Formats: sequence, structure tokens, C-alpha cells
Amino acid sequence: MVSDALEKAINGEELKPPDIARLFEHDVWELGMVADSIRRRIFGDLTTFVVNVILNYTNVCVVACRFCAFYRPKGHPEAYTLSVDDAVKFVAEADRVLNGVRQVLVQGGINPDLGIEYYEELFRGLKAKLPHVAIHGLSPIEVDYISRKHRMSYREVLERLREAGMDTLAGGGGEILVDDVRARIAPHKITAETWLRIMEVAHGLGIMSNATMMYGHVESVSDWAEHLYRILQLQLKTGGFLSFTAWNFEPGNSELSREVPYPLTSATLLKVVAVSRIVFRDRLKHIQSSWLTNGLEAAQLAMFFGANDFGGTLYGERVIPATGLRMPTLTRRGVVDLIKSIGLRPAERDNWYRVVKVWD
Repeated sequence: MVSDALEKAINGEELKPPDIARLFEHDVWELGMVADSIRRRIFGDLTTFVVNVILNYTNVCVVACRFCAFYRPKGHPEAYTLSVDDAVKFVAEADRVLNGVRQVLVQGGINPDLGIEYYEELFRGLKAKLPHVAIHGLSPIEVDYISRKHRMSYREVLERLREAGMDTLAGGGGEILVDDVRARIAPHKITAETWLRIMEVAHGLGIMSNATMMYGHVESVSDWAEHLYRILQLQLKTGGFLSFTAWNFEPGNSELSREVPYPLTSATLLKVVAVSRIVFRDRLKHIQSSWLTNGLEAAQLAMFFGANDFGGTLYGERVIPATGLRMPTLTRRGVVDLIKSIGLRPAERDNWYRVVKVWD
């Protein structure tokens, strides 16, 4: 049964969730060989990355996900919300430090004091000051919140955000697209169907996005399979996902750490990346190696298990450090050296995965 599932995948046959679940039963090295062959056929030795900055504009959030150590309730002494001027200054400073930023990932919390006008002013301010920087954000979670707050359709919200300067929609809030799991880790968050519906609306408007998966908490392998299957089905329908990123749950200081005290090993990341490549093939072309929670060495190894993108420099990231996990500071030169050191060819890309420079 396991061999049949992998044979179907190699032959390009349609995989159902049970087939995908059986792929995870394979040895990680066997999966890696298959995934790497697919990756090399599509990209050769070219490995992309982006110079980006993370704008965590607020940590105030009413959703209160059990896996999140970053959020603070309104009125908490550690709660903050950046003014538009301060947010723009922060990104401008990152642009100076990194000698040219190509993407700003805008992510924060569901702050009840912020309406669509805040985001419109923020996006316009960023574009006025830094027209060369693409705005990647918000996520379906914020889109749903704004829609309910202002009694607007998802389409109306997305059109206004795009007009203000939003280039692509981030994939935050995907976690695991199975409602039983979502109810355990984030009971106040939107359903899997709502997340997918907002993504479909965005794609229909020409707003591309990325897809994510947070594994290593209360979910099962069958849930991983369902998650990958649902993302693939939407991709086959719209073609709107630019990339896929899987990342490991980091218990740290979160409420969920009482139930899940330890993260999974880097070997799990390699297996998830490999199966993702085998399932998505070139239909969802770009798979990130996700160094933030698993570390730089695991991210390097993931390039030989199907990933083709190293991700970003992630300047200013606050969410993962809130768990207590230390993260390195990466520069353009640092990422280039990391990719070269494993015998691959580094290529800087833009927000849409278009190559802008290759280091031969």
C-alpha cells in the first residue's frame, strides 16, 4: 500500500488524502531522493531567497490562539501598536541596514481598535516612502475581521487594500486546514473553509498569495494529508498560490506548551517538505525551506528534500522570539554564503519569485 502511493505520485497520478497520508510512512531518505529529483528537474541548482523585513505592527489580539506566545490582550502592560509613522520609519531603517529590501511582510494581531483605514494609511505610507518594496500582507484572518467590522464583503476589503498598496496576501492563519484541529489550537479563529474562500476571492481578483502549514502540535498525519490536499485543490482551481511554507510549532511560552511541551525534530520538517514537493510537483512550484523555527542547518538540508527557496532575511521578526527561541540575524551576503556552501546557486528574487540577481 505504501509503495503503491509513492508509485502513483511518481507517475503523476491524482493523490487523495489517504494516498498522501501513506507517503508519510516512507523512509525520509527515500522521500528525499524522489523530492530532490523533482526539484532539480524544475529548478536545477538555482536556489532563491528574498531580502525582506517583518513588520509586526501590533501584538494586541482578541483571537488568543493557544499556540501563540506573541499576542497580548488589550490593556496589557506589554501590549503595543505602532503608529503609521513609526511603522514606516521601521521599514525604512531596515531598507537602509539591509541595503535594499524587496518585501515587507505585514503581520500582527486582530486589534479591535484598528479599522481598514489604519491599514490603508499604512500601505499608502509605505508605498510613498519605499515604492520599490512590495507589501506582502495581511492574511485571511485580518480580511475576515475587517469584513465583519465594517460589514463589507471579502471582495470589497481586498479591493480597498489592493488600491492602498497591498501587493500579495500572506498565508498566515492556515495552521492545519481541519476544523477539529483548529478548534483545539485556535477556537476563535476562522474555519478552514473561510480561510480557503478568502484565498479564492483574492486569487479571483488577481491577488496572489502563499500557503502555510504549522505542524507538530495536536494534529495527526491524516490532518497533514488533508491540509496538503485542500491547498492543492484550490491551486488547481485558481493557480493563485505563489509558494508553500511548512513550519514547526515552537511551544516556548505559549499556552499550548502545557499540552505539547517539546517541538518535533528537524527530520519531520524534511519529511513534510519532501511530501509537499511530491504532492505539489510543479503545480505549486515554490517551496520554502523555513529556517526560522528549525534552524539554518535544517533549512540547508531541506533544499535537498524538495525545497527550492531559502525564504527571507526576516529582519525585525518578533513572533518566534516571543517563544524564547533565539534567531540569527541574516543579511543578503549571509544567505548567499549559506546557499553556496551546500553547492547550490543563490538567486535573489522579488516578492513574486522573479529572479533579479544570480550569484554564479
